Amino acid sequence: MKKLLSILLVALIAAAPSLVEAKSAYSKQLQKQRKKEYKAKITKLKKEGWQVFGSSHTLDVVLLEHYEKLMEEGIDELVGFATSTQKNIGSAKLLQDAAEKYASLQGQELKGRTVTEHGSELSEEDLIELDSFLQGFGGKVQKEIAGELKPSYMIYRPSKTPSGKPCYEFEGYFIVDLESAHQARMKAMKNMMAEQKAMHQIADKTAKWIEEAFAEDNAKAEE
Repeated sequence: MKKLLSILLVALIAAAPSLVEAKSAYSKQLQKQRKKEYKAKITKLKKEGWQVFGSSHTLDVVLLEHYEKLMEEGIDELVGFATSTQKNIGSAKLLQDAAEKYASLQGQELKGRTVTEHGSELSEEDLIELDSFLQGFGGKVQKEIAGELKPSYMIYRPSKTPSGKPCYEFEGYFIVDLESAHQARMKAMKNMMAEQKAMHQIADKTAKWIEEAFAEDNAKAEE
């Protein structure tokens, strides 16, 4: 378990440079692409019959404001989905779905990097422990990232359930700061490792290395 935790931490920290790359890639070209996305998105939503929910603004306005936020450096969006027979649905359900999807994706990516880079070092027992660890990690990521999601807009449209009963489809769009999202993942990992330390009695030397790695990562984030 000690080796597996070290590998996971290194894999997670290795994802941090992507934030810098994302920011450095920001340019006028990206702004142009966002504008193209906006035009395509507004056309698609109107064609599919989507309407704004919980706002007096038109679809054009809320979508324009949303894409203006996306043009800022280090900003991205997460989307939550929900279906209900009731027209009045709270944003909490959409936020939960967005957070769940984000956590699931992070777990999959972390496992993918770990297996790709260290697969030959992992035994069958390691892989079982990895899946168990990532399941717990995903729950903590979901909790941490939910606090970082900023509601942008909600839309809905009439639909039908598989049985043919009338219902409504909802989509909720949330803004997330990439650096804050990274820190949320790191906090989730740190909390998960703290639990594993108590459960598996990780050696003091390994625990110290983990703390030093976190300190170094936090220092880089503050530069």
